[in-house]
Amino acid sequence: MQIKIDKADAMFSKFIRLRDKRCVRCGRRGEPDKDGLPIIGLQNSHYFGRVKESTRFEPSNCDSLCMGCHQEWGSNDREAYRQFKIKQLGDQGLKLLTIQANTYKKKDRKMSYLIAKKLFENLC
Repeated sequence: MQIKIDKADAMFSKFIRLRDKRCVRCGRRGEPDKDGLPIIGLQNSHYFGRVKESTRFEPSNCDSLCMGCHQEWGSNDREAYRQFKIKQLGDQGLKLLTIQANTYKKKDRKMSYLIAKKLFENLC
């Protein structure tokens, strides 16, 4: 199942990749895009997938990964990703994120875009 990427997704992905500036697994740095932002070669990885609307735009649910590391943690080695999230958020933080991921949230792309845009602007 392919999930549509809209402008809110694109803006939020840009925010996450700019926030981290590198792959959080292997350390590979992003290359500058046309605006000089170090985001090329990085992808926005969602610990809880994008189908979970309640955490789709949650910064603590997302990390910058290069393509190889995204494939590894996204498919092959979920336990290593879980251990990373525990180290990053703590046991309680991951439990709270899990509760948030399993809580219903109505889709509101206009609001999600505005929030993602503000997060991005605050980094610049």
